Amino acid sequence: MKPLLAQIQNLIPTSTFDMFGRESLSWYTSHLPLFKTVGFVLSCIFIALAIFFAIRTGWIALRIDRVRDVILKTNMPKKRSMKIWQKVQTHFYAGDDNSLKLALLEADKVLDEALRLAGFRGESLGDRLKNLDEAKLPNLQDVWEAHKLRNRIVHEADFKLNRNTAERALAVYEQSFKDLGLLD
Repeated sequence: MKPLLAQIQNLIPTSTFDMFGRESLSWYTSHLPLFKTVGFVLSCIFIALAIFFAIRTGWIALRIDRVRDVILKTNMPKKRSMKIWQKVQTHFYAGDDNSLKLALLEADKVLDEALRLAGFRGESLGDRLKNLDEAKLPNLQDVWEAHKLRNRIVHEADFKLNRNTAERALAVYEQSFKDLGLLD
């Protein structure tokens, strides 16, 4: 008994099968340089777009900074932390409610990144703070309070933040950055 594939091939006229196969193959081989060129151009366009968006979003600069941190054995360069802290202060001095909230969110994010780069384990800043003690971060309890304030900002849509509360929280973050050696 012949295999099923052999039986099916016997049903198809050989000359018709060969004709379509040869025509398809000859058409494909005659257009192969075009396919290669189009594929190459599309690949170049997608690579260029990926590089453009990586540069535009700052992804490459962040990776370069992190590699430099590892090579130079620093946790977070002071230049970068100063730049981010200036951004936080700019938001704070804008004075409106949303800018105050944004300043606290940015400061909390910087502290989270600094602790993560310093090797403290945890999925979130709260987890990392649980792994700290007063010897490593003297104002740990104040940082917890500032972080709780950040959580209220994120989770309570109608949360109102007054300037004095924001100023106290930012002072806590600033002191913690100084304790970690990120600010002078």
